[in-house]
Amino acid sequence: MNIETTNTAHSLYLLYETLPNEVQQAFLEELLQNRHQQLVDLDFYLACKETKEENEFLSEQEQQAFIDSGGVLCRV
Repeated sequence: MNIETTNTAHSLYLLYETLPNEVQQAFLEELLQNRHQQLVDLDFYLACKETKEENEFLSEQEQQAFIDSGGVLCRV
């Protein structure tokens, strides 16, 4: 992401924070309904990025469990 994109995203988030709680809730519901898979993919990407940055890789047993689960990532 470039600086302009980052600044725009941050500004939109700040605008979101100023909305009343019920509007925030309605927005999040609509976002989940319309962009669920995109949010799931982003969550997975961010979890992988964080893991890589912290050098916390899966053991062979954890890798196999992940594959056996059909690729379902469970975060605790």
